Amino acid sequence: MMHLHIGHNSYSKKLPKPIHDYMRRRFSALPEYLENLRCFEFYGTVNGKTVKRFHIYSPIRAQQQNVRITSISDLDGNPNMILYEGYIDKEGKAYVADRRSPLRMKKQ
Repeated sequence: MMHLHIGHNSYSKKLPKPIHDYMRRRFSALPEYLENLRCFEFYGTVNGKTVKRFHIYSPIRAQQQNVRITSISDLDGNPNMILYEGYIDKEGKAYVADRRSPLRMKKQ
């Protein structure tokens, strides 16, 4: 999967305010939870329009599973680490989809 990176933005960062606010409303996510999430930002298209897209993950979860995420390529190689995907359009409106996999029973 090829991503058009924004500038030198191949490092993860805190959630932008519109994404943070959307997730608070949409998922009733606690601010403490959202503060711990990180995202990679890149250009993409949604409904034919260029938008800033975001892949959102938890560095804490990655560390617990011994997965090193230092670039968006690492995230592409570990798609199960992507918890949410979203975008911000040119008008500044945010949208986020939940990509967390359903909980599965652990085998005994």
